[in-house]
Amino acid sequence: MAVNEVVKITSKGQCTLPVEIRRDLSLGKDSYLYVTRLGRLIVMKKVDELSLNDISATLQSLAKKRGTTRNLLMREVERAREKQSKAQAHRSY
Repeated sequence: MAVNEVVKITSKGQCTLPVEIRRDLSLGKDSYLYVTRLGRLIVMKKVDELSLNDISATLQSLAKKRGTTRNLLMREVERAREKQSKAQAHRSY
């Protein structure tokens, strides 16, 4: 069902989704939306409808923009593991 309405962006960057859309998609107070830009279009999708591929594509895009490489990520994971291991060893004394 197509809903065509103009919504206003507030000074805080917020907008109100039309009630018909919120009702049809069961969007409530604590619902989350995935937001992306496709050219000049803004696309929103309920988070519970995201696939693993959607999430992976988003993370890959963010990593590329920030210059995060697989090697850098693996080093950070290893550091976190070492830190956790040391903390567990310290607690066992």
